[in-house]
Amino acid sequence: MATNTFGRRGVVAPSPRSFQPAPLPPVAAPVAPRPLAAEGTFFGDNKLLADIPFLTIGLIFGLLLIYALQRNLAIDVAPDGSLDVRSLIAQGASGYDLVVGRNEWWRIGLAPLLHGSNWHLIGNCVALFIVGVRLESLIGRGWFSLIFVASAVAGEAGSLLGNGPGTVGVGASGAITGLIAALFVASFEPEADADQTMSRLKTSLFFGVPALLPLAFGASGNVNYYAHAGGALAGGALAIMPWLAFWSYDSLPRSAGMVLLAGFVGSLVCAGFAVAHYSSYMADAAYYIRASEAPANAGDMASRSLDLVTRYPKDPRAHLFRAIYFLEKASLNAAETEARTAMSLAASDVAGGPTRVGAQGLMAVLLWAQGRSSEAKAMAAEPCRAKLAEVRRILQKQKLCS
Repeated sequence: MATNTFGRRGVVAPSPRSFQPAPLPPVAAPVAPRPLAAEGTFFGDNKLLADIPFLTIGLIFGLLLIYALQRNLAIDVAPDGSLDVRSLIAQGASGYDLVVGRNEWWRIGLAPLLHGSNWHLIGNCVALFIVGVRLESLIGRGWFSLIFVASAVAGEAGSLLGNGPGTVGVGASGAITGLIAALFVASFEPEADADQTMSRLKTSLFFGVPALLPLAFGASGNVNYYAHAGGALAGGALAIMPWLAFWSYDSLPRSAGMVLLAGFVGSLVCAGFAVAHYSSYMADAAYYIRASEAPANAGDMASRSLDLVTRYPKDPRAHLFRAIYFLEKASLNAAETEARTAMSLAASDVAGGPTRVGAQGLMAVLLWAQGRSSEAKAMAAEPCRAKLAEVRRILQKQKLCS
């Protein structure tokens, strides 16, 4: 009877010893050759081919092809290689205002396959390859696929729950963090020797600690740590199931296989919804500052603010830049008018969350400068809780964050 081992597939448990002589086996009639297993004897008998992470390599090539298509369809690309956020929204990026606010749940099936920049893609692919080399041959391609898909969906759930409205996100990091968590669990496989255990532990901790530790300190910045947390929970839970249930990594349970198939079909359906919405979102993108035109620093924001607010009057960022210009010129009333316009426009913008928080922080500073301290502290309440470290630091310097 096959034992419920963790990492080794098809291990046979030894039979209990008997003190009676074993009877001679009956002569059996010739039987037909046994059908090939799921991975086939070609891979099973050839250790070198069996250990090649074909699925990992296939996923990496798939992500590369998708990103090439993204760049080809993008309305603009920033000098650092970042795709324009409006292009990402049109292609299927997720966010609370998009998924829940506009009821576009199909984005959950696409956002984990998209990336926002060259370095974003490269970093994820490097992590996927290093983890996949160690994990795929250990748990099998079926389980590897299931953990990747389930962690991607769980990562999107974590992102929607943890990130504030107006935050737009893409990337396979949630799915990859799920694989990292699975590798951590697999490190304790009883059949592995000490060197294998240490190698797997080191790899999982090398990638897992920086992917999750910042959550303990507020998780500020542009990295979607909440997606990492959701993916890690799903990946770790699935990896430990063979220890808790009557499953093994020798084969994928039928129910899990159906879930995996549904995930694949669901992604195709989600892509169809993205195609249907693409033209309308790209038409809307014409009203917003393109990635290659975005100011690089605060001085650039102020000096180019008149040109940007003239050409993109519907973009809340242009009005925020103009408010910064007037603040530097000590025109407090004009700066307040522009800041309030930025807040109003950002409130109806699916990607306007950071701009709205920035405008609120600027308004708090303006009100404080005019001696309206109670209004300033009320305005600063949300920016002080937000994840924009630069805005929070300015408000703390002015002692507006209680």
